[in-house]
Amino acid sequence: MLNYRLRGRETFTGLLLLILVTGAMVGSTGYIASAGIFGMEDYPGGKLKVVFQIEEPGQEAPTRIYTTTVTPGENGFDVMEKVNSPGRGKEDVSSAFGASGSAGAAGSQYEEDDTPSVDLSPLRALDDRNVEVRPNQQYLLPDGGRLVTEERGELAGISVVYGTFVHSNYPNQRVKFALANNDIEDLLLFPPLLERIEKGNVEIRIELIEFSHEE
Repeated sequence: MLNYRLRGRETFTGLLLLILVTGAMVGSTGYIASAGIFGMEDYPGGKLKVVFQIEEPGQEAPTRIYTTTVTPGENGFDVMEKVNSPGRGKEDVSSAFGASGSAGAAGSQYEEDDTPSVDLSPLRALDDRNVEVRPNQQYLLPDGGRLVTEERGELAGISVVYGTFVHSNYPNQRVKFALANNDIEDLLLFPPLLERIEKGNVEIRIELIEFSHEE
């Protein structure tokens, strides 16, 4: 197993606020893209459809389906972003983003509890150095972060590398990832899989369930 030591520092706040995933929100807050693996890069053109499933088992929140489509138009590209949350009971009827997402969109902080989410900012070093993550390796990241990768697999029809991120300041948390190659990652708002685990319990899971890109 090879070790990579990467240096650098960026600020990243609020993993759970990743749920606020409309274009206006991303543009106004900016912190999603600051984590490197989050946020779409310069669009290469063509027709795109991306669908993520978002679950919060720890909160017993309804499942949300987040869809992005990009279609070439007469004057550029038509972008549609939609959040679908079917089958809610009347007690669960609310914005798909919840209180934390709404507060984030307004530029405020909202704490559901006293437990801070693991800091993912060390992963920015991979993006800053354009590192192509490979299987069965260990990446030593700034500020106590570490990414250990496993075997290759397939998710929503694309090749991914599975791995786990840990941070020395958050010993009770870890984040499981599936990461695609850089060209695919640039088309995704989230990694193909992000699963934050705290004390053995899955708190949030974001998974790519459909992907297509036609140039």
